[in-house]
Amino acid sequence: MSWSRRNFLFSAGLGATVTTLANSIHSEKTSAAESVVSWQNVRSYFNLDPNYIHVAGLLIASHPLPVQNAIEQHRSALNENPAVYVKENNPGLAAAVRQAAANYMGTQPNDIAITDSTTMGTGLVINGLEIRPDQEMLTSESDYYSTRESLRYKAARTGATIQTIPLFRDINTVSEAEIVDSLINAIRPQTRLVTATWVHSSTGLKVPVRQIADRLSEINSNREESDRIIFFVDGVHGFGVENVTMNDLNCDFFSAGTHKWMFAPRGTGIIWGNPRSQAAVTPTIPSFSRGAGWGGLMSPGGYKPFEHLWAMAQAFEFHQQLGKAQITAHIYQLSQQLKAGLAKMSHVILYTPISQNLSAGIVCFDIDGMTPAQVVEQLRQRNIIATKTPYSPSHARLTPGIYNTPEQMERVLKAISELKTAV
Repeated sequence: MSWSRRNFLFSAGLGATVTTLANSIHSEKTSAAESVVSWQNVRSYFNLDPNYIHVAGLLIASHPLPVQNAIEQHRSALNENPAVYVKENNPGLAAAVRQAAANYMGTQPNDIAITDSTTMGTGLVINGLEIRPDQEMLTSESDYYSTRESLRYKAARTGATIQTIPLFRDINTVSEAEIVDSLINAIRPQTRLVTATWVHSSTGLKVPVRQIADRLSEINSNREESDRIIFFVDGVHGFGVENVTMNDLNCDFFSAGTHKWMFAPRGTGIIWGNPRSQAAVTPTIPSFSRGAGWGGLMSPGGYKPFEHLWAMAQAFEFHQQLGKAQITAHIYQLSQQLKAGLAKMSHVILYTPISQNLSAGIVCFDIDGMTPAQVVEQLRQRNIIATKTPYSPSHARLTPGIYNTPEQMERVLKAISELKTAV
């Protein structure tokens, strides 16, 4: 069978698989009970150990069936005839990834670079930023390690300075207005870059990206292009959860790994560059992609684990087939269920805001008299896979996904209610 014929049949088969799954969900009636049944159907597309309740998917994802099949098909073909398969398929399959990502993100393929992770994307954007020694980069104490380190490296190379501010006073009283005002009020004439983490993995707090972007647009209307403030967002823990497009966010650059909430292959990610700002960031690593615009130039070249890179397309299509709005509603339902239950427990301290405007799919908490590590271990002994945050202070953390059900969340809450200080 020819390579092109094989690929056609393979892609068609994956499309049929995902369409069948989507039809099984959307054909269900909308009562609560039948909604649970449909999400149980989704669970069957993952190889997750059925003996456990998995609420740790924010770290690294299990691949759903269409993604697994894509990886195995590409791997098999590469092992049979690697030189021919790469030569005949790489440009087309990489283009398919960009197109699938663009469809999901509501943008254009040439605005998307393919990377290995959020960290790589963050480093590429910040390292490639046009900035003068007399300019400044504004970040918050809550931004992720990779952002802060990338800023530190950039400052050391360019002489530009870093201003780091607290984003809020108290997680228990934080508001959207406080977050926006904290960043905007810290802007100075020399501010060139503003960074934000869309959803904090340390507390589950969701930052109002669009509100910040709108305020920055007002400031930029009175600035020269070389002094224009660039707004960079680490979006990984909202990407695959929130039902938005890049136009909805209106930032300048957006980086996300796709091997978490998107369920794409491990070691994959994207950068999106707003066309209005692409000229402000130039490539760091030579690209092998030609004719793919800014996104192609920003995609690091070299020989990759191609079977993983190419199977990104099936992950984006899987989400599209299930429905972005349905996924958001389901994850919101489960996270709200967890927060409401935890908030009622006298021995639990909940850190994630109850408001859905200020949270997404991460729920962080502590139990009186227990360390986060002890909480995670006790839950694991009860066949519940949770995580603890790798920060100071650290908290226990639950992250429900599309393969979870309300019944499972009730079991998680029951287990936490039974945890006592005597371990």
